Amino acid sequence: MHSRILSAAVAGVVCCLSASAPAQHLAGYNYDEAKIPPYAMLDPLRLNDGRAVTTAAEWWQQRRPEIVRLFEENVYGRTPAKARIPLRARVVEIDRHALQGRAIRKQIDIYFTAKGESGPKMRLLVYLPLHPRAGRGYGRHRSAVILGLNFGGNQTVLDDPGIEPTLVWSKAKGSGTLEHVLPEDATRGTQAQEWQVEKVIGRGYGLATAYYGDIEPDFKDASQYSVRQLFLQPGQTAVAGDAWGAIGAWAWGLSRAVDYLSTDRDVDAKRIVATGHSRLGKTADWAAAQDERIAAVLSTESGKAGQSLSRREMGETVQHLEHSFPYWFCGNYARWAGHDREIPADGNLLLSLIAPRPLYVASAAGDEWSDPRGEFLSAVSASRVYALLGKQGLGTTTMPAVNQSAMEGDVAYHVRSGVHDVTAFDWDRYLDFLDLHLRESEGLRTRVKTQ
Repeated sequence: MHSRILSAAVAGVVCCLSASAPAQHLAGYNYDEAKIPPYAMLDPLRLNDGRAVTTAAEWWQQRRPEIVRLFEENVYGRTPAKARIPLRARVVEIDRHALQGRAIRKQIDIYFTAKGESGPKMRLLVYLPLHPRAGRGYGRHRSAVILGLNFGGNQTVLDDPGIEPTLVWSKAKGSGTLEHVLPEDATRGTQAQEWQVEKVIGRGYGLATAYYGDIEPDFKDASQYSVRQLFLQPGQTAVAGDAWGAIGAWAWGLSRAVDYLSTDRDVDAKRIVATGHSRLGKTADWAAAQDERIAAVLSTESGKAGQSLSRREMGETVQHLEHSFPYWFCGNYARWAGHDREIPADGNLLLSLIAPRPLYVASAAGDEWSDPRGEFLSAVSASRVYALLGKQGLGTTTMPAVNQSAMEGDVAYHVRSGVHDVTAFDWDRYLDFLDLHLRESEGLRTRVKTQ
């Protein structure tokens, strides 16, 4: 493994390739509603043995654990019990006058082993708003925090010279060598549109992020650099079956960030929100499914094997995911290649695991690869679980028009114009939704579990 300075041009390519979906309308895939074969949507309120779930107790004690096991066994894999590690963290930097005095910036190293600096770690970047006080400038306040992993390194989320650049993983075109490299300063702020840090701070919320490559590089045959290596059984050299994949590892990393944020006196631990886009949207969904300390979820175009419906056979398929990104999933996921309509764990079941916490599902009209209608139908289906638990779900079975939002209940949805991306429109809707649900921290959660 080598370290070097990564040119701005190459860094940009790495970031874009990490964040984007395949080109729209890849040949050989279905994009026509009329050509979707008949399929049966899985029922979140029916046990595997066919019995209906009619009470909250049956949901919590029987159906919910059953759905978690379905995803562990067929999609993301099982997080090892020994991966429950104690918090080991060091605050590297605090600037209480960041963003022209409107925010606190913190940079924290979270260590994955007892080796500290000499072992694997994740660098967490945190911005927290300083709230105006009448006639007395700005003061501290326990803030709700939106937490998500980033694709290109912490320095990409905002053009702030105070952010220490994150080493990123790179493979030069035509090379088989994976390198751990220091990006040039020109990469600062290159993903600012996707993160909207100043908008988030201006609305009174904090934002925390870490580079997903700190947990596992997003490349085939790179698992030797993954945190998964830390938790192999004695003598185990390969993973298969229901062993966790990269998405499971990234979700585990989000929970390690929650470990730290829950101890920060500037953070309201009851108002930590998970967010993510594309594969990192799947990550946020799965993290929240396992870790109920996460108070709400904002999921942007997590698509197939995420919030959409594989059983609809629209856009991306299990075969494509398994061919292109097998390391994201457990070995058993390959069973369902070519059998999309039979997969026993689908997007509507995944979203149901977030109930009764606030959930926002976002799509893009030009992202047919992710199947926006499938994402909407998942939200409609999961809303039945919210109703069972005494919450209001989506409140409509009619898909909203483009650039219109449905956010009357605890489940919200929009499909905006444009393609696979995160935009200011998404963030505006997300923040409006959080204003409705997270302005007060009391009553957000009925149960607490820690991964």
